[in-house]
Amino acid sequence: MRYKTILVHVDADTAAPDRIRLAARLARQADAHLVGAAPTGVSRFLDPTAAGPAIEARCRMLRDAASAALQAFDRIAAEEGVASRETRLADDDVDAALALRARYADIVIVSQPDAATVAPPFPADLAARLALGGGRPVLVVPRHGACNAIGGPALVAWDGSREATRAVTGALPLLRAAAQVTVVDFGGAESPAGIVEDPCAALAAWLDRHGVAARCGHRPLAPDVAGALLAEAADVGAGLLVMGAYGHPRLREIVLGGVTETILAAMTLPVLLAH
Repeated sequence: MRYKTILVHVDADTAAPDRIRLAARLARQADAHLVGAAPTGVSRFLDPTAAGPAIEARCRMLRDAASAALQAFDRIAAEEGVASRETRLADDDVDAALALRARYADIVIVSQPDAATVAPPFPADLAARLALGGGRPVLVVPRHGACNAIGGPALVAWDGSREATRAVTGALPLLRAAAQVTVVDFGGAESPAGIVEDPCAALAAWLDRHGVAARCGHRPLAPDVAGALLAEAADVGAGLLVMGAYGHPRLREIVLGGVTETILAAMTLPVLLAH
């Protein structure tokens, strides 16, 4: 598997330039087509001309902002040497537009949510919505810290779940490029049926057949799995964390707290999610 089409969210947020630059560098390295999508946040069911002058002016402002953001995307992509690229402006809610466009891409790149700085029409839980509804792996870029390339050590959080399986599969091109890959479990992975070997070793063998040399790490079940994962990532110097998203129903994670929500709030490195 190789990434042939990379989709990146484009907007006027201060985190956008780093997000776009990372997407452009991945596209150049993979010789992939890069799509910059800038949803306006204007509902596709709304006719601004029939909604009154104030609404029409607001919609025009949102479209102008999206167009300006796409111009910035095109400039950054050109600076990074991405020859195959396109821009998409869509009148739609941000999450709905990106989820639909994601179905025609191999991976989607967005920024870490930050409710304190992100204003409507950008939903603060965009990464979560795309992981749940986009059908593609989502690479979430941290809002702070250097993140211009991915190629250092990578950490795979493994529990044998469907979500983790999809995340590892979607991350294969990034794992092949990683300097070192560590597969870690926290005592919660089930062994494959009829196989005595441990789950991490089984995954490492599968990865090896895909050209990824991985080492295994076993950790005891931790009361704070998210904190343990981030600590493990720091210990191995990881530049990428790969994990399944929302192994429990999302409502339960929001109410009781969960690994996905905690990681998205506290992450300081790129995180690839899949559901």
